Amino acid sequence: MENETLDSVAMTNGPVKDLEGAGGILTMGIISIPFCLGIVGIILASITLTRSGKALSLYRDYPHQYTEASYKKVKAGRICAIVSLCLLGTSLLLILAVGGLR
Repeated sequence: MENETLDSVAMTNGPVKDLEGAGGILTMGIISIPFCLGIVGIILASITLTRSGKALSLYRDYPHQYTEASYKKVKAGRICAIVSLCLLGTSLLLILAVGGLR
């Protein structure tokens, strides 16, 4: 019982820091959008989704240790990667539809 109390006090009173790689996740997510039709966009989006998943789970486990701004950066990078992959999927469907009409 005492350890649980000490752990919760340590988590709330510890120094607040940024999530690891939050800026990089956002950058890769943004860059994946213009390159969404190429292999570079697919790779960047995949890396972004993987790294953002790890960062978000870390934030969910210990929210008091990380800044909300870094959390928002990670979420924005994840959204950009999802948009990039959706654009790729939509363009592939359009290419297949147009190719099927000929």
